[in-house]
Amino acid sequence: MSDRLHEILGEIGIIHKELLLNDKISDIDYVLEYLEKYDEDLKEHYLMLLLQYYFQQNEIENFKSLLLLGYKFDLRMDDIKQAFLNIKNNEENVIDFLEENVVFFKDSNMEEPLQAMYEYYIKNPSLQASLEETIELIKRNRYVCVYAYKNRSYDFAKFFLNEDLLESIKRDLPYLLK
Repeated sequence: MSDRLHEILGEIGIIHKELLLNDKISDIDYVLEYLEKYDEDLKEHYLMLLLQYYFQQNEIENFKSLLLLGYKFDLRMDDIKQAFLNIKNNEENVIDFLEENVVFFKDSNMEEPLQAMYEYYIKNPSLQASLEETIELIKRNRYVCVYAYKNRSYDFAKFFLNEDLLESIKRDLPYLLK
């Protein structure tokens, strides 16, 4: 790893901690202005990580702002889990916003995130109506479906099993079930 990358990672940690401590991290305009004094490569790295942070925190407006600036990150199941656990109402959320990405992403880490989302849903009856649409979206992911099918002895896996999608996978992609 180059010395510059080590330096960038160290500075990113300091910047992020300072923004969290000063409670300014949710003010995207402040963050963008604050980052102006840093080198371009550091800003680029930090804003990519900040996009992921906003996704995980379900901060939809800040997330959209960084997307409009052209930033992207590789979506993982842990990101979806974190965002799901931060859904507190029926307003638009980042998971629903990234609908196609959520339906088509591939990850091998399913057990802990699916179990955590299931438990959050079960333990929060007042939020269940707000979470339904997002759950249905997650259930449309073929890799979630395959995992749920292969592990249907668990309650959380049965919960995420999409029978219609499973039939389609059996017919069109049976090798995924092996």
